[in-house]
Amino acid sequence: MDRAEEFIQLFNQVEEFLSRLVNRAPYTRFERLVEFASADNAAVRANASALGQFAKLRNAIVHGEGYPPHIIAIPSPEALSKFKKVVHEVIEPTPLIPTFEVPVHCFSPNETLPGVLGFMRENDFSQVVIKENKGVLRMLTVEGVAWWLADQLEGSQVSADTVRLGSILGLEPQGCFGIMGPEKTIFDAADAFRNSIHRKATRLYAIVITENGGDHDNPIGFVTPWDLVHNPRIRK
Repeated sequence: MDRAEEFIQLFNQVEEFLSRLVNRAPYTRFERLVEFASADNAAVRANASALGQFAKLRNAIVHGEGYPPHIIAIPSPEALSKFKKVVHEVIEPTPLIPTFEVPVHCFSPNETLPGVLGFMRENDFSQVVIKENKGVLRMLTVEGVAWWLADQLEGSQVSADTVRLGSILGLEPQGCFGIMGPEKTIFDAADAFRNSIHRKATRLYAIVITENGGDHDNPIGFVTPWDLVHNPRIRK
């Protein structure tokens, strides 16, 4: 199989995938398939521009609408390699689990601040998960601790040695962390972090990955923006 034939096979593969994904007829224009799929699929959305460019390349390679296609050009090795990567990301995007599967230690709101600070320092964490008495997951961040300390300088100065974590959680803004299920992908996580910035919403510090994507489920993983950039298990 030469490069042109391989490119056309890959193109047909991703076109069929998009048709199934959005439940559209096979003869729907490729650009429309990408548009429809981008609305709900983060992996397609992240690769939409590249898919559009490769659709133009496909039209340059193939002449006419008949079958089998009449190939009039050969893509470069670099173009074929890049297209393979795009197709792989669209059809088989990297899932959050097992990529970010780690043991997640959950603290209680009744624990005191020194213990959690020691844990954060030892593990170089900026956030930790708190499981409330009813099982709801919350998050404590270094920023929340800093806000609590600032309040103490202006108030009654409660001792940091005795303050309970539950007293600090109230300073954490709603939406400072997210929860996703294991089937979500790195593109879903990247979208969530990006949207919290572009929409001028509360900063999203981290995403807790739970067994079924619920805020009462057991945490099985954890991801931050830094992890998305530096995790060696993510395909580059």
